[in-house]
Amino acid sequence: MNTRFLAILMLSILGGVIKVVGGVFYGSKALVVDAFTSIANIVSAILVIYYYNKAMRPPDKDHMYGHYRLTIAGPIYTVVIYSAVFGIVATELIFSLGREYVVSKYAPVMAFIGFIIYLGAIFLSKDVDTSFRIYAKFTGGELIESIVTILASLSGALLSYIIDFTGAILLSTFILYELYVSTRNIMSIVSDETTRELIRDIEMEMSGLGVRVERIRVRRIIEDIYHGDVTVSLPPQMSVEEAHEIADEIEKTLKEKYNIDVTVHIEPSSEASA
Repeated sequence: MNTRFLAILMLSILGGVIKVVGGVFYGSKALVVDAFTSIANIVSAILVIYYYNKAMRPPDKDHMYGHYRLTIAGPIYTVVIYSAVFGIVATELIFSLGREYVVSKYAPVMAFIGFIIYLGAIFLSKDVDTSFRIYAKFTGGELIESIVTILASLSGALLSYIIDFTGAILLSTFILYELYVSTRNIMSIVSDETTRELIRDIEMEMSGLGVRVERIRVRRIIEDIYHGDVTVSLPPQMSVEEAHEIADEIEKTLKEKYNIDVTVHIEPSSEASA
């Protein structure tokens, strides 16, 4: 395992453990919810990175178009994990309604320590490969939650437990937001969506190559990786060799500029034949 990744993982786990200890022993409901989301965050991020790396394997005889769609496993597991965590924290908060509790002054201290540790994980995640950046994105959400937890637990210790409880509710709502984002990500992948801007750019690129575009079909596989097919018309008197060179140029250009693996279909131009 990469040494930097191991350090990032250890920092994230340490930050989660500190939050768990702080929430359990120092009476902050906000810190308890934050601790559970930290655990979910770590597990989800590891699964996302694992399946992303599997998806980047080269094509083989059983996956001739590559393994890209394996990345969908990450968001699916994220939905499962965060759904379970939301059920746990929601149950805890429901049973705590109307029950007064005391928030220790050490709760915000533990939350702040966890925040600093996650900052270290974010710092180590910068300027590395894509899988690490995915982890950094997950851990970045933890920083926002840590700030909310620090403020809620501090106010709960100094003013009223109700503020801490309100912070816990806000963090639980953030879990629902994470579920929404992950579900949208899944739907985006399975629906083969693309953008009008990309199609427009492809059309402009093809015009620059001097061919007439009859049809473009592009689908997004993951992130910035696309598959598709393009139908262009060429003069019927053009030789097979010339048409083949143009098709190769189209494939090369779209792959280099837009990361699209495209199949080019060539038809004789009806205008030219007329």
